[in-house]
Amino acid sequence: MTTPPEDAVPDCEIKLPADPMPVNPALEARLSGAYRRILCVAIALSVAGMLAAALFFTWQSGLGLAIGSLLAYINFVWLHRGTERIVERILASNQTIVSSESKPRKVRFAFPFPLRYALLIAVAYVILKSYPRLLIGFIVGLILPILAAMGEGIYEAVAFSKD
Repeated sequence: MTTPPEDAVPDCEIKLPADPMPVNPALEARLSGAYRRILCVAIALSVAGMLAAALFFTWQSGLGLAIGSLLAYINFVWLHRGTERIVERILASNQTIVSSESKPRKVRFAFPFPLRYALLIAVAYVILKSYPRLLIGFIVGLILPILAAMGEGIYEAVAFSKD
């Protein structure tokens, strides 16, 4: 029995329902603002943490926190854009089967994900080898967008429980 190659186009097209689940406009408006709220809270945490580290510890700690939070912020934005592109590609491929000439190459979608980690590792290596006093602040700065996302999750849980 022969199997078709991986890049073969299937004989049938998957048809999705036009609207699989009705969307509540108020709920959609609230959830669509989550990304913006996470970014704003991450920036606020970064500025507050940088000032606190510089005032209570050393300016090197504040600088390390600023570098870490900036890198984490950029990483978060790139992750968001990359996942948006992948979701758009999946939705477009489910709606119509595109000819092989107009398909975006897989490398374009796969390359940025490891690149984010390579950048993070390179900056961490430079800080570890050259500026060890920045390391603790750098690590704390990397955590701040995660704290912002956790705060958004708690906010949504509390806001949805009131409805």
